[in-house]
Amino acid sequence: MERFTAAQQALALTAVFAVLRIAACAFTGMGVNESYAVASGRLWSLSYFDHPPLHFWLAQAAAIALGDTRWVRLPFIALGAGSSWLVFVLTRALYGDRAGLWAALAFNLSLFFSIVAGSWILPDGPLNFFLLAAALALAPLAKEKTLTSQRWVVAGFLAGLAALSKYHALIFVAGTFCFLVSSKEGRAVLRTPGPWLALAVAVFAFSPVPIWNAQHDWISFRFQGARAGEHHFGGILFLSLLAGQIGLLTPWVAWPLVEGVVASRPRQDRAARFLLWLGLPSVLFFTLVPLWSDGGMVQWPMPGWLMLFPLAGHLLEVRSHRARWLRGWTYLSAAAFGFVVTLGVAEIQTGWLGNAFPHLFRRGDPTAENVEWTKLRSVIPIREANDIILSTEWRDASKIDQALGGAYRVAVLSDDPRNFAIDMNLHDWKRRNGWIVARATAHPSPAALKACFARNRFVSRVIIARGSRPDAVLNIWRGEDFTPQFCQIPK
Repeated sequence: MERFTAAQQALALTAVFAVLRIAACAFTGMGVNESYAVASGRLWSLSYFDHPPLHFWLAQAAAIALGDTRWVRLPFIALGAGSSWLVFVLTRALYGDRAGLWAALAFNLSLFFSIVAGSWILPDGPLNFFLLAAALALAPLAKEKTLTSQRWVVAGFLAGLAALSKYHALIFVAGTFCFLVSSKEGRAVLRTPGPWLALAVAVFAFSPVPIWNAQHDWISFRFQGARAGEHHFGGILFLSLLAGQIGLLTPWVAWPLVEGVVASRPRQDRAARFLLWLGLPSVLFFTLVPLWSDGGMVQWPMPGWLMLFPLAGHLLEVRSHRARWLRGWTYLSAAAFGFVVTLGVAEIQTGWLGNAFPHLFRRGDPTAENVEWTKLRSVIPIREANDIILSTEWRDASKIDQALGGAYRVAVLSDDPRNFAIDMNLHDWKRRNGWIVARATAHPSPAALKACFARNRFVSRVIIARGSRPDAVLNIWRGEDFTPQFCQIPK
């Protein structure tokens, strides 16, 4: 008899990895997308330019409670821990306790699900949590059981909250419909009020997004649709993003995920068919997008892989009865995961890898995104002010906002200002003073920003660096008498 139940072991596993994420949080600066989420969330809105509003709302609520610090991540770390537990519970409901424990272990050993989506201020954290919760609410369908009206309402509300996190949830809803259509029993379910009640609740929960988009010329829908709309063959991008997927999943987790899908028997196993319909469409579509578009991103297929962890858990549980090497796989995977996380945190802190091997990051060090620009505080005072800060790039504007704790409104003069342009009327700042912050290598030149002020003077050059290699060189001007009529978007 085992000393601890599978549920107790899953809870312990979840707690250990949650503590690991909290420890890593203390040593990992906020990335560009995290800073952008906090900056955008300062203005409460029904939705936002890039994504639905839920993670922006969470970021701002945490910033109000915890201040503009890295600890704004705490709600997202809690969601990551909750997702770990839900992976266990969902897999247990479909394949049993031991499979659930294996699935939770694989989930926590994945760099993307454990660290990126499991702790960073991104829409993926709440998306994963609510997708898993919705799948758990629907899980009796995989066992040919009926759902009560109350359970359908809960499932619809959870799916709506997932859609309020990221548009990927709409594919989950479509996959649920396809699962029901694919069998005689499912089609009978569709003739009952339950699924349509769930759909109505999901639409209601998601309604802030279309309402906001209708008020803003459908800008978010148009932006996301255009990212996959340019037609050409992109074989190199496809291969690079496929390699990136494996890297983010981590090879030791990608293997049981892929083999779990291949080994599944959806015709005989209704639970496998349920999971495949929920996850495989997202995996296939977003993996293949780069073949016809340059808009693919490595994280896009991840919500699909999330739904396939129970299949990986089932595979590992079956193999564990006859494959002694799985114990070694567990230890080696945990060691490799810890090594990669430690290496990443050390690189973010010190930049030692790039300093020791400068040719390794000759096209740019990706960890530079997590270097905070707090040195700006030595030049630009943090105070409640009516000043404006101008930047040439939305990524830089995000870092500026985070460095100064939101003390200033940041405007972006470029043809891609993202959410910084939403509800931003430059004429409201007429005659006020402000600052210009631009990289020394800024393209286009910040000359157009200087034209926004009647008078400006160079103040300082700030070098953001780890060791001897600068991550960013920032030029700062002080502007007086803001004249928006002379502001033009740089070409």
